[in-house]
Amino acid sequence: MVSADNVNLDVLELIFSYLAGNDLPSVALVSRSFFAGVIPRLYCTLLFRLSHAKRYPAVISPFSAVAAHPEFAIHVRHVDIRTVPIVKAQYNPKFLLECTRALELCHNITSFRCSSINALPPFLPTLQQKDRLRSLRVYASLTTEQSLKLVSLAKIRHLTLDFPSWNLMNLLPRWTGLLQNNLTTLTLFMANELNEMVLESALVEVPHLLGLHVVGCPKVDHLVLLSLLSHTPDLESLSMTTGDCTYPLPQPPAPLTSLRALSLDTRITPHLPPSTAVLSAILTHVTAAGARLRAFVLKFPDRQLGLGPGAPFVAQLLAAHARSLTVLAFLDCTLGTTDALPALCGKCTALERLEIAIPVRDLTIFTRALAHSKTLRTLIDVAPHAHSVRPTLAQEGVSALLAQLPSLRTVVSGGRVWSRRPTGGVTLERRPTHVTASHWFMPRD
Repeated sequence: MVSADNVNLDVLELIFSYLAGNDLPSVALVSRSFFAGVIPRLYCTLLFRLSHAKRYPAVISPFSAVAAHPEFAIHVRHVDIRTVPIVKAQYNPKFLLECTRALELCHNITSFRCSSINALPPFLPTLQQKDRLRSLRVYASLTTEQSLKLVSLAKIRHLTLDFPSWNLMNLLPRWTGLLQNNLTTLTLFMANELNEMVLESALVEVPHLLGLHVVGCPKVDHLVLLSLLSHTPDLESLSMTTGDCTYPLPQPPAPLTSLRALSLDTRITPHLPPSTAVLSAILTHVTAAGARLRAFVLKFPDRQLGLGPGAPFVAQLLAAHARSLTVLAFLDCTLGTTDALPALCGKCTALERLEIAIPVRDLTIFTRALAHSKTLRTLIDVAPHAHSVRPTLAQEGVSALLAQLPSLRTVVSGGRVWSRRPTGGVTLERRPTHVTASHWFMPRD
């Protein structure tokens, strides 16, 4: 008699590789054979976030499980520590000890993330032993001694430094020199001490860089960054912070023939009226440099700003990149549902993914605007303002969207994912609304 327990272990592992979340521990409880088959997937990623910290130590952390069962460590590939439990206004020493013990056992780690403020130092000695580590994202407010330990990691391919200290920024050129044969993506977020001289010295060392994202760095605006792109001619993705500075951009523009994804973090001076002149200038610049954008992401400050068809940069975006764009995202800004949005949907003939604030109260007009697109497959609802309160998109509204948009397959809103069934109707999946692994400006999959 054939049963699930008779299935080859390799087959079970392949089947369970399609599962995620709470399904994995549930499968592990079914039987011994299922437990053995799900272990590689279950322990592939050690994730610890705020919801776990609130229940710690009542709920065992994945690091404690690995420390107690060293045989599981061989399966660990990714470590993601988004928060650390607090005890008496300090990081819980028991948790940190569990983490360091588990990390010492995990020799196959390829990616490591630690987002908690000042939680990285205890892990630095262990990270220096991880020869297979390729992706690193850390909250990097470090001392000089700690920075020296971090920059000894010489095989990183994808590097993200959040809130890095001046100590680390001074060592950045030295680090990129060590990484010149490996580094493909460099992300610097909220680096207050980063300046043009340091950044140029760092970029000179990595001429084959494919992704450069410098966002929230006060001393490095779009003027500085665009002037340094001659050192990175192979860029495929670029993110920058802009302002209302009207100084002319460097001419002639550095060649950017490989650029496919552009993200703009627009910082508008509060006492000045909103202006899109800088955005238009940047689009003109990258277009003249030979870029053919497939993805464009725009984020405004913490206030809504309406964009109409008369905005010069919207017209330029359509004129230069309408046929190649597959991903569009507009964060903290709105598009006119009777003018700008229909124009974008109609002229972007390859559009597959749109991230925008869905106006639930005007869903009928919004749906008509989207109907101009015959290729849109994924619609993601983003809040128009960080603290906004608005009606929630319900299944009735999703059904209306899917009925009017034959190409649409997935709608994401408020931690819920609606998918079109092949046989008709809608399936609903709930997903946690915790912080995603990537910054908002990073290229979409």
